Amino acid sequence: MSIKLMTAVWEIDLPASDKLVLLALADCANDEGGCWPSMATLVKKCSKGERTIQASIKSLVDSGHITRDERPGKGCFYTVHPRNNCTPAKSAPPQKLTKTPAKSADKPSRTTTDKNTKRALPKDWKPEQFGVGSQSREIVDSWSPKELDGQIEHFIKHHRGKGNRFVDWQDAWGTWVLNSRRWARPTTIGERRSAANDGSSMLAHLSGQGP
Repeated sequence: MSIKLMTAVWEIDLPASDKLVLLALADCANDEGGCWPSMATLVKKCSKGERTIQASIKSLVDSGHITRDERPGKGCFYTVHPRNNCTPAKSAPPQKLTKTPAKSADKPSRTTTDKNTKRALPKDWKPEQFGVGSQSREIVDSWSPKELDGQIEHFIKHHRGKGNRFVDWQDAWGTWVLNSRRWARPTTIGERRSAANDGSSMLAHLSGQGP
């Protein structure tokens, strides 16, 4: 709102409708006179019909009180500059308005993020900390920093090498951690064979090829 412009408008002798529209524009303008109210805003402020407001705007442009700059796709920009040294133009008769379609706006993207869509491992992926009391948290806490880094590196290289895709990579990491105990070096030949079979099954499961 520009008090300076509104004060200047009150001093001008104008037809009632023209004055009301000019006051509404000044109410929307900054001190430099610039504003871009929609027609709906002017209709609401003036309590006048759209045709009456359009006629007043034309009259105000003709008499030099405002400048109107049509900007396709962005509406109309007005510059309010009330003049005290001009004879107000007679109110123009109501003009027949023809609705013209606005330029086609960019269509909103239809791309949506499906929470159930499998995705490749992000380049900047890092595992999150598991909740307190969870078995996965207990296992990770038992690892040394070096062992943890090694597990993460192995996890990343394995899945990127396989080109695996998961809905939730943190969940895949949790499965990896839980199965890490099953990959621990067995103490007997029979345990080694069993661990090898279990490890193959677990990797097939992580890659989506297992049950």
